[in-house]
Order: sequence, then C-alpha cells, then structure tokens
Amino acid sequence: MQGFYKTLSLLFLFPIILSSCKKERRDLEFSVDLLNANDLIKEVIEEIQLNYADNVTREKLEIGAINGMLQVLDEHSLFIPNEDFNAYNQTAHGMFLGLGIEIKQIPEGIEIRSVIDESPATKAGIKPLDIIVQIDGKSVLKMSSKQIASKLGADSGLKVKLTLLRNKNETLDVTIHKSVVQIRSVKSEFIDDIAIIKINYFNDGTLLATSQAIKEINKKKPVGVILDLRNNPGGILDQAVGVADLFLSNKKIAELKSRNVEESKIVISDDEDLLNNLPMVVLINSNTASGAELLAAALGENKRAVLIGQKTYGKGSMQTVIPIPGRGAIKLTTAYFVSPNGNTINHCGVSPDIEISEDNTLSPQDKDPVIVRATDLLHGLTALNGGEK
Repeated sequence: MQGFYKTLSLLFLFPIILSSCKKERRDLEFSVDLLNANDLIKEVIEEIQLNYADNVTREKLEIGAINGMLQVLDEHSLFIPNEDFNAYNQTAHGMFLGLGIEIKQIPEGIEIRSVIDESPATKAGIKPLDIIVQIDGKSVLKMSSKQIASKLGADSGLKVKLTLLRNKNETLDVTIHKSVVQIRSVKSEFIDDIAIIKINYFNDGTLLATSQAIKEINKKKPVGVILDLRNNPGGILDQAVGVADLFLSNKKIAELKSRNVEESKIVISDDEDLLNNLPMVVLINSNTASGAELLAAALGENKRAVLIGQKTYGKGSMQTVIPIPGRGAIKLTTAYFVSPNGNTINHCGVSPDIEISEDNTLSPQDKDPVIVRATDLLHGLTALNGGEK
C-alpha cells in the first residue's frame, strides 16, 4: 500500500573525458540491446494489430506490455492508469468512495485482506479472509482486474452484490451500498486501566494522530498499553517509521536496502519514548503487513514490547509511486527493509513472542481472547514491577 512520492526526472550527463574504452563498449552494447528490445516490442504489437482476431488499440497493447514488465518484477509493482491515479492519492490522504476493503487476487477468487472500521463492508458483516467468488452474479474468475476494481470502486453503481466464501465452506450473499469511506487510521480506548491504540492503516495523518492519542493516554496514567496492528495492511512507510520513533529511545528502527544509494539507510530513533517505557504489548496477525510489520519488528526486537498473536504477512518492501505526466504512474519496489536484528521480513514475516489464534466467530459482545491475553500479561508485568504506574 503502500509508498513515498517522487517525480520522474531525466538527467543527461555529457562527460568531458571517457573513463575507459571498456566502459564505452559496455554503453554501446547496452544501447544496442535496448534498441533490439524496442524493435521486438514494436514488431509484436504490429503483428497483433495486423493478425489478431479482434481489433485492439495500440494504447491497450502498450499498457499491457508495461504491466507485463512490472508483474515480472514482483506482485507489488504495478501501473496506475491516469484515471485511477487521483483515487490512489485519495487513499493516501485517508478518503475515497467505495466499500472499505483491501483485496488480493488468489486462485479461488478475491481474498479480503482487511476491512476498514465503520465502512460499508464492516456494517455488512464482511470479515478479513472472506473470499469474493461472485460480483453481481458473475464469477470473478471470468472478470479482468480492471472490471473487478471498477465494480468494487467508484467507477460503477453505488450498490453491489457480493457472493462470499467464508471458512472455505460457508457461502454468503451480501448487498452493499458504497459510500465515502473515511480511513480513521488511529483509534484509542481504555479497558479499565489498560490503554489500547488501534492503527488500521498508515496514511499521511497517522503519525500525528498516534502522537495525540499518546498525549491523551498519558493523562489517565494507565498501567500498560496495547498497540493493535492486526489486519493493518501498511500504507505510507515513513509514517510507520515515525510511529516506531514515538516509542523508542536511541534504538535502531530498521534498515532499508536498495541498489539506489539514496534509498539505502539505517533508521535510528530519537532519544525520547513518549510513553516513558510503560509496559507495552503489540498485537499482530497474518494480515499485518508492510509498514505494520516494520513497526512490530522494531518494538519487539528492541525489547520495547511483547508481540502477541500470529505470524505476520511477510511484505518487507517499499514501493515508490513515480508519476508519468499525462499517462498515470508506476508503483515500483525500490527498497527492502530488514528488522533491527537483521532479519528479513519480505516473504518471512514477523513471529510473535506469544502465539494465540483468533476466533473469527466472535460477536461484537464477546470478549476478544487476544485482548484478554494481552491485558492479563500487562497486569502481570505491573505486579512484577511492584504495581507502580
């Protein structure tokens, strides 16, 4: 979801002295290879336009070629058409028209990875790990990615009927009315003397909202804090890094690794923990991803918090959105991040200190067993510390 924004610029360098004949030959070979590749793409497009059974526009073929190149790289790099770019930016600012779900294509259909609180999807009873198998009576396996995005997003009607598969054996039909979804990235509450900070997503207001929540929490002097990152799909990475900084004092948050020297760096927190080392638990599950995994690993490996829940998703990469004026943008993986102890997060995830399964059959009135386990642990730590707040 996640990325930083930068403009695409071209810098032409005309060296006065060539460093060596070998370098000149490598540059020449690269130019010839690029020319051959361009000729191949051009020839294939021309053959398709001449001989394919249906008429197809050159623009459609060019976009298909771009998507093909990006999909070869990894599942997170993609092309964003110009008509979708504004909607993508709105998501970063925390507002869009839709259902309030994050999805991922799997062989069985469309898996719901996370559901935004107080969204139309939440009100309809949709849960993470539900699988969409039909949209308006049509199998998603017979629909293109663009058709699916259009049906679920703002491009089509305000009402959509979904057929869902839950727990691999239960089929549900749900009709949802789309509305403007406000991503409230941070919520806080108290259970007796324990404060809970729930971060749903990292948008451009998350760091400020978390800082404000901590200030309000400190006024009530809790005995411990639960940071709930379950079903958090990530978002803007520097916001996740900034939130980690709020809880750590002079500690390594993460290391970014990239071919680009400017992107490679070690991130260290400042010297202030806004919670003054108050006992802390972080909740994670299999839908905790990207920046949320970075935050969990930073707090867990620096012994600032105990991690409770399930192993996380395993997306330890940073995407940069590079605008292409008038055409859209590409979202490109530009760096990987590793944990403070040097552990790879990408495809590996972050393991909890205490593993506990979630119960997806709970009603809103039931107690969340993961929260119960976390509050019990914090009360136990408080007792060990002499009961001081």
